Amino acid sequence: MKNKSYYFSHDYNAANDTKVLFLRHQLGMEGYGIYWFLIEKLADAGGKMPLDLIPILAMQMQSSDTKVKGVITQFDLFSINEGEFWSDRLNDHLGLREKLSQSGKNGAISRWKNGEANGVAIGKGNANKRKEKEIKENESKLNTKELFINMIEEYKEQLTDSYNDFLEYWTEPNKNGKLRYELEKFFDSKRRINTWLKNKKTYGNSKTFSPTAASTSRMENLAEWVNS
Repeated sequence: MKNKSYYFSHDYNAANDTKVLFLRHQLGMEGYGIYWFLIEKLADAGGKMPLDLIPILAMQMQSSDTKVKGVITQFDLFSINEGEFWSDRLNDHLGLREKLSQSGKNGAISRWKNGEANGVAIGKGNANKRKEKEIKENESKLNTKELFINMIEEYKEQLTDSYNDFLEYWTEPNKNGKLRYELEKFFDSKRRINTWLKNKKTYGNSKTFSPTAASTSRMENLAEWVNS
């Protein structure tokens, strides 16, 4: 048999049980030790052992066959039938342990199966949701950019070579996916384009032009006036 170590309940006042008291009265603490040794051996054997093993058990305990047989047969601590002996209380405990063990295994199997099924379902569900969200976000960006293109389409000839710069600047998304023009409380295409072209004419070509140059210049002029 495999070497296994199991716990089984041992009442703290077992020594004062009436049957054990009779055992102790007749055989002293040696009899008490024989009793618990037999309980341990029965637990290790699965609950039952043949009476034919009494000489072997006695030898292991360095006791006599008569004492071991007396503990088994004379104090109503063990049940005997068809050449075997066992402890009803021990077997009740072993049955409960087996029931709890099997229940735990079934629970683990059930959790594993449900976890696997749910994991697959949830995993796929989350993946699908993420994919749908990405598609919607991309569609949203595309739609808002297309909306902006439609807004400035009639001014394309007016913008000439500044069209792409103007388009890229105002449709640049922030970290939340909002396009720059969407963050403005008011966006009048005609006025924005006129300001863009005016600033470009004043502050440089499309390569060096900064759409915030006018504001920067005004701030610099204001600072110069304050410090003068």
